[in-house]
This record gives sequence, C-alpha cells and structure tokens, in this order.
Amino acid sequence: MLLKENAFCTYLLKLIPSDSVEIIDLEGKLKLEYYQLKKTFEGQVNLNEGSTVITPETKLRLKGKDEKKPLDEILEHINEKYKGEFTDGDKVVIQDHHDRLIKNKKFKNVANNNDLQMFNDSMFTSYFDDAAQDGYTESQQSYMSIFEDPAKYSAIKSALASVLYKELTDLGNVLL
Repeated sequence: MLLKENAFCTYLLKLIPSDSVEIIDLEGKLKLEYYQLKKTFEGQVNLNEGSTVITPETKLRLKGKDEKKPLDEILEHINEKYKGEFTDGDKVVIQDHHDRLIKNKKFKNVANNNDLQMFNDSMFTSYFDDAAQDGYTESQQSYMSIFEDPAKYSAIKSALASVLYKELTDLGNVLL
C-alpha cells in the first residue's frame, strides 16, 4: 500500500506546477533614516556604599557534550560487551587496528556500499582478521592479550565495526 502511494505521489508531483520564487534585489534601495547618536550622560557612575547581598545563581547550567574521539567510543563499546580490564597495550592495539582499517581504500568502499549489519556480519571480519594478523606479526607482545581471550577479541571486533562504519560513511558522504 505504501509503495503504491509513493508511486502515485511521485507521478503527481511531476504534474503539479512548481511555485516560482522571485528574488528581490535590495542593493542600494535601503536607506538608514532614523538612527541618531546623541550624548545623554557625561560623568562617573558611583555605587552606593552599604551592605549589598550577592546571591549565587540557582539555575543549573548545561554543559556541552565533549566530542568523543574514535578510540574513546571504541573503548566504550568494548567495555559494554567485555567488562574487562584494558591495559595501555590494549589501547595501542585498538588504535593500531583503527588506523590500519581507516587507511584501507577497499575497506572504505565496502563501508560506503553496505549497511551496518551487512558490513559487520560478513565483510568486516575478513578485514579485521587481516589487520589483526598484520599487526600481530609486527608487534606480537601487544597482540598476545587479544588472541588469548576470545571474548575480548570479539568485543574489540564488534566495537571497531560500528565506529569505523560510522566514520567511513560520514567521510564518504563528505567526499562525494
């Protein structure tokens, strides 16, 4: 039913004439007439001497959200799923994975041409495994903690998938 309605409205939209927008040129047609600068006071402003009670503001001020870095977002996802201790070495490994994957042009195309579920379920695993193996051969010591714990490995993989997909699709939209 929704598809039929969409097709009908699409066809109907082509038949309805569009409203023309008239652009008004105001260049040189505006004149400032009623602005006048007058001196109304000259001298010093004195404060009354006496006790003045100053009360602090009672309204709570809203703080702006700190923009999260990709590594912080990845660690947050991993902590939700894994609930484990992460060392500085783990953070280095995760950042290394992120950097390796974000630089891969084929990987970027895969992210831009698929939805998150397809990206995470089928294609991300092979790219993640390749990056993990390359990183492992370069720095075995740092990667040992990931391969020893399958739950940690899975948590890191899942968190990286969602954050990288978001980053790559945002970058892809900007580049197009």
